Amino acid sequence: MERAQGQKVVEELGKRQLAAETKRTVQLTTIQERAKNHNNKVQLVRERRTSAERAQEEKLLSESVKRHTGAEERLVEKLNSIQEKCKSHNAKVQKVVQSKVEEAKEELDTKKAKFEDKMTRASSFKNQNLEKAKAYNEKHQQRVEGYQTDQ
Repeated sequence: MERAQGQKVVEELGKRQLAAETKRTVQLTTIQERAKNHNNKVQLVRERRTSAERAQEEKLLSESVKRHTGAEERLVEKLNSIQEKCKSHNAKVQKVVQSKVEEAKEELDTKKAKFEDKMTRASSFKNQNLEKAKAYNEKHQQRVEGYQTDQ
């Protein structure tokens, strides 16, 4: 009986050990699964962080690109307006210069016309005076000849 009791005790101890071992393996597997789940969660968080960081960087980059393109567009518009102002100013100046050239040409033409008029009047006066002088000279020549023949 003692032997039977000893074997029962041994069997019970074996069962207890087996139960303890299974409990330990179950505990280890649950601990391992919890650790795996935790590691997966940590990995997901890290991936989310990196994707969030990438998204943030892309957002900043796109905002920066938008600002730069906006600034470039404003600069181009400003340069275009300056060019338009320059073109209109140059057109005005060209008109003024052209009108001054035309005025100078007209003034020169009027001066030429006046000078020609003066010259024609002067030549007509000269011709009249010349004719008068010739007539005077002819008259006196005839008188002189008349005196010479008388003497």
